[in-house]
Amino acid sequence: MDLMHTNAKGKHIRAKDILLYGSCVAVEHPDVLDKFSEYTQLSFCPESEHINMAFYKLIAMMSVARSLTVLTVDGSPHCVQLHYIADEVKRYSKQDFKVEHFVIYNGKLVQISEKEVKLSRYLAKIKAIQK
Repeated sequence: MDLMHTNAKGKHIRAKDILLYGSCVAVEHPDVLDKFSEYTQLSFCPESEHINMAFYKLIAMMSVARSLTVLTVDGSPHCVQLHYIADEVKRYSKQDFKVEHFVIYNGKLVQISEKEVKLSRYLAKIKAIQK
């Protein structure tokens, strides 16, 4: 299902585990997407719609959903924003819910911590770590 065309508090969202994935994952890595078959799967492409649209939609959804998992292709300058959106939704939400992050790297599923997502937003901090 497409995130922007899904009822924010509909039957597919209420008390469900949500998977937000970059639209290209379904085409490029359908086998990885199959590993999340128990989730309500919602696609979004930050290259075609502004991330603020996804942020506001997810704030509403996470008021009734159980958890949020993000899945993207690693290295995409657009899709990485989905991870940032998830962290911001958790930060501003009045609900407490679990957030998990995954990327597909060389065809393999890799879990990313919230700390690593946060760090990726700060290039100067990454530079300091490399010294």
